[in-house]
Amino acid sequence: MSTDRTGSEPGKTGAEAPPSGHFTEDIAVLREESREQLELLRTLVRLLLPKADDDGPKLEDLLAALIAQQRDILLAIRQVQSDIEAVLERLDDDPSHDGGSSHVNGNGSANGAAPA
Repeated sequence: MSTDRTGSEPGKTGAEAPPSGHFTEDIAVLREESREQLELLRTLVRLLLPKADDDGPKLEDLLAALIAQQRDILLAIRQVQSDIEAVLERLDDDPSHDGGSSHVNGNGSANGAAPA
């Protein structure tokens, strides 16, 4: 068994084939997208750096407000979800539930008093 590793892959010659037109188009697209991403990154960094003039809210304050709003929304969603689960569990456990109101006795009284 040979352990000779020259770095070349089988089936390839020493000379590289010239890139196809499709390959160069892909490279051009990648370069343009990279430039756009770098410009967006530069803009973000400029926004994050402290400004000398205070003509508006800081980016940190805006982010903190957005995070607080998202936290409140998530808490409300969790509460609604747990309430729905409790209602469904209660409906599943109620043997008298036949699609009507299971919390009202035969005379329409919800307090459990015997009919008069």
